Amino acid sequence: MIDDKVKIKCSKCSMMFRERAQRVRNGFQKQCPHCLKLITFDTSSEDNNIRRALKSARELRQALEDVAASAPALTESNSGQA
Repeated sequence: MIDDKVKIKCSKCSMMFRERAQRVRNGFQKQCPHCLKLITFDTSSEDNNIRRALKSARELRQALEDVAASAPALTESNSGQA
């Protein structure tokens, strides 16, 4: 089972926290649970931490879609073996 959360590093307090990859998209806003700074996820941001989190979330969503797409094929091939 793949963990569906990405790590995010706050640019103000440098603490790490996690958020679901499905939520982390361009325009998403989240408060840092440590220092309460509002972080806006934007692809044009100059903050490397924000761009890294967006990239990780995009890659994780793609991996989860690939697993979900291959799951029906696996159950069909296993159902014939009884």
